[in-house]
Amino acid sequence: MTRENCLPNPALLSQRLRTASFLPDPVRVVFQCLTILIALLVGAQPSLAEDDTPQRIGVMLFDGVLTSDVVAPLEVFGVAIENEIIAGYEIVTIAPEAGLVTTHEGLTLQADYGIADAPDLDVIIVGSRYDMDPILEDQDFMAFVTEQATQADWIASNCSGVYVLAATGLLNGVNVTTYPGGEVWLKLNHPWVKVDIGATVVVDSNVVTSNGSLVSYAAAIELLKNLVGPEQSQEVADTLYFTRLLERHGRPNG
Repeated sequence: MTRENCLPNPALLSQRLRTASFLPDPVRVVFQCLTILIALLVGAQPSLAEDDTPQRIGVMLFDGVLTSDVVAPLEVFGVAIENEIIAGYEIVTIAPEAGLVTTHEGLTLQADYGIADAPDLDVIIVGSRYDMDPILEDQDFMAFVTEQATQADWIASNCSGVYVLAATGLLNGVNVTTYPGGEVWLKLNHPWVKVDIGATVVVDSNVVTSNGSLVSYAAAIELLKNLVGPEQSQEVADTLYFTRLLERHGRPNG
């Protein structure tokens, strides 16, 4: 039974009102007002499908992707969701085609969707590979990322994944970072992008970028903090021993 079934049918009530001529006028007036009120309430009820639609975080995969660039956000958000630290989110993986993807380090990952049947995303995260040209030249992949990034609430990249986001034009005027040494290519090819040389993780507006590799964990935790708040992101950092790692190496967890 849906929530709507729990309320009387206003059309049926209206019909009964018209046939209930035996009722005294004051009672008929009250009955009529009640019918109008119920009709308004029923019309204001959101559907359960809309209520239950999760915020969808998409991690882009492709052959040769650097493992930590994509595994880090998958683990951070996976822990947050499965341990019920956050609610109302799901994380999915998307590749040019659904199925198996092999990372640069030889790890096999499963893409839940191909770009042809992927759902809309609220957050999109793009990793990197050593040779980004095949990705940047894949028109279908780039069109998908551009469309999703344009309507997403947050966009993020690790390492040279920022090249993909820069190609969408959405990073013009935005402060970003990339892997150490990749700043020159980024600045030469996208002069309107503000490259923060020396930064590890940069958050500007609704964009999170990082150096990649193990820094991808810090970036994912930072993205989580911006999505749901510092308390939840700190709990995830503690669960993954990320806080302990930083403390033991003399760096406060910021």
